[in-house]
Parts: sequence; structure tokens; C-alpha cells
Amino acid sequence: MKVGVYFPGSSPQSGGGFTFGHEILQALLALCEGSHHEFTLYFHRLPTVTANPLPAAKNLQSRWVDSKEYPPAYKILVSRLARKLSYPQPVINHKGILQTALEADDIQMFWFVTPEYQTVDVPYIATMWDIQHRLQPWFPEVSRAGEWDHREKIFARFLRQATYIITPNQTGQDELSMFYQIPPARFRRLRHPVPYIEKRPTKEEVASILEKYHISNRYIFYPAQFWAHKNHINLLKAFSFLHENYNLDLDLVFTGSDKGNLEYIKNTVKNLQMNEKVHFLGFVPHDDLIALYAGAFALTYVTYFGPENLPPLEAFACGCPVIASAYAGAKEQLVDTEHLVDGSKPEEIGLAIKKIHESPHLREKLIRKGLVRAKEYSGLDYVRDVLTMFDEFEVIRSTWL
Repeated sequence: MKVGVYFPGSSPQSGGGFTFGHEILQALLALCEGSHHEFTLYFHRLPTVTANPLPAAKNLQSRWVDSKEYPPAYKILVSRLARKLSYPQPVINHKGILQTALEADDIQMFWFVTPEYQTVDVPYIATMWDIQHRLQPWFPEVSRAGEWDHREKIFARFLRQATYIITPNQTGQDELSMFYQIPPARFRRLRHPVPYIEKRPTKEEVASILEKYHISNRYIFYPAQFWAHKNHINLLKAFSFLHENYNLDLDLVFTGSDKGNLEYIKNTVKNLQMNEKVHFLGFVPHDDLIALYAGAFALTYVTYFGPENLPPLEAFACGCPVIASAYAGAKEQLVDTEHLVDGSKPEEIGLAIKKIHESPHLREKLIRKGLVRAKEYSGLDYVRDVLTMFDEFEVIRSTWL
């Protein structure tokens, strides 16, 4: 079967989407020659997960596609306006650039590796991470400036027309099924793969990175873009609670790009009189990020959004213990629920940190469990499961030209 795979434009600054895309690309390149399918990879003409030359193998080719196109609503509006003004109907490519490329390559099944979707007219696999605009629409990043309507219009069609939908766990499947009335048989639950880390950094390498960023004290790490739903504010309140009540000598290190909430977070740090204890590093390169995980006393991932998240998995692989919020899906994704906390309760977050701080044995136990969890499901495992989906659908696809 001729299979197309879509990698949207992504840069390292985009965070987890870039990491996931890179992991899947490397796994697909490693496994494709063991498959009898023929693969064409489509890369958007933006900073992406690969560099020139594009990857190729015995049964794999790649091409750039500039798949930006006018949305269907715009095409309809232009046609109606032309008709009302008695102008000639404009010639509009209703197929879209990506669909035209798929027809030229005779693609029989298509895989959207991420939720970045373009309109296509071939059977496809949709990858869906979350629908938080439906579950928590009060957060500005999923509601303001028409964002809610934009997501809903895209996802409603994208999901309902998909041949298969990849979702990370049962929680994700239940949410999608409830809001979009999709039969259970069309879901495939594939866990978020743990990123491959070739070598954990040495103590000397970690020390060098900490010196680079002027971090001299033990620290709690939170790598997250500065969105409201990432819940930096309650984590700061938790730290203030620890310092005021227990004089706990830990710093807090933030990494990530500003998504509109950074100034508010910095003002909160100032109001809590914690400027000396909180470090804002901005975007950091991947190798630096891994060293920051390895050097951290613990990761606190207190987001409100689920049903899965990448940083706890990265922390597991780096030997960093994890305190996470009990977001919907957390128990399925992280397995060990010993340190899931209510992200809306700063004192509960703070006491979880204090508990690990007071028990080196407990901290080491969490590290050991995390390292075991990190080895359970990789990018290679994920792609093998997707290849099985291609095999499954091939029998059905053989019933027409």
C-alpha cells in the first residue's frame, strides 16, 4: 500500500510537538525498510523536524509541500460575494495543495503524525492529543480571539472523517467519543512514547550547564511554555508557602517561551518577594534541557491539561523524580500515582515537595520507578503499532482502485 505521512512545520521553540515529531521521524526511518508498504513523507515548508537533504530509503521518499491554503469557509465567501456583485466566479483550487500532491503520488492511506490537519480526500489516521477547548474552555489560550471556534471547526471534521484516531489513553478516547460521537472501533490507544536519550549527562556536564545559567542552589524544575493552563501561579504560591512555613532551601527554575502570560508570572514572583529564588531561562537547547532535568531535585508538572504530557516522561528518562498534577489521564499515563497532587491547592503541591525533600529514600525510589517506566514504550514501539494499523487497513483498501 502507498502510505503518506505528514510532518508539519515545527521549530524547537514549539516544545513537545517538535520533540514528538523528531522521535517519530527517526523511528520511522529505522523501521520503514522492514515494512512492505511504500512511504512518502510530506514536510511543510517551514522550520521542521529534519534538514536537507530530505530522508530517503529503499521504500521511502520525501518531498516538501507548501500546504497552506485558503480555508473552505473563505472559498465559499469569495464565491458568494462574486455572485452577488455579478462578477465572474473566481477559479479556486478546492482540492488544496496537499491533496493534489497525494493524488499525484497515488497515496492510498495518509497519517497525520500530529494534530496539525489539512483537508485531504483519502483515508487517514488522525493523531489527537487533547480537546481542552471543549473540556476547559475558560482558559484564554483555547478561547480568545476566535480560537475556540477555530479548533472546533477543524477538529469536528478532522476527527469524524478519520479512518482511525490515535489517542494516548482511555481518558482521551472517552473525551473524544463523548464530544464527537465517534464509535469505539475507530480508536487506537497508543501511549506517548518516551523520548530516546542516548546518554544521560555526567555530573561534570550538568555542573557546566548549571554554571552557564547561574544556578548554584538545589532546584525544582518546571519546563513549560508560559500559558495560563500550565499553572505557574499556583506553583509559585506553593514555593512561597514552603519558604514562609518551613524555610525550605530550594530554588525554582522555569524554561519555555512566552505565550502571553510571562509578565503576569514575573509580577507574581516580585509580589511574593521571591526574585532571588526563581530563575527564568527562556527557551533552552535540547542538550541543556536534558542536563537541567538530570540536575534537578525534582520535576513539578502542575498543568491543568491532559490526558497526557511529555515532560514527566523526559524526567523519568533522565533520572528526575516527578511531582505532577492529577490531570485527567495522569493515572493512566504516569502509572505511579504516589505523587499526584491537586494543582489548584498550593499547600498540597508544597507538602509533596517537602515530603521528597525530607526522605532521600523516597526520592531514590521515585527515580528507580521512573527509569523503569521510561523503558516501557519508545518511539520505535509507537511506530510499530502504527505500521500494524496500515497492515490492518490494507485489506479494506484493496477493495477499490
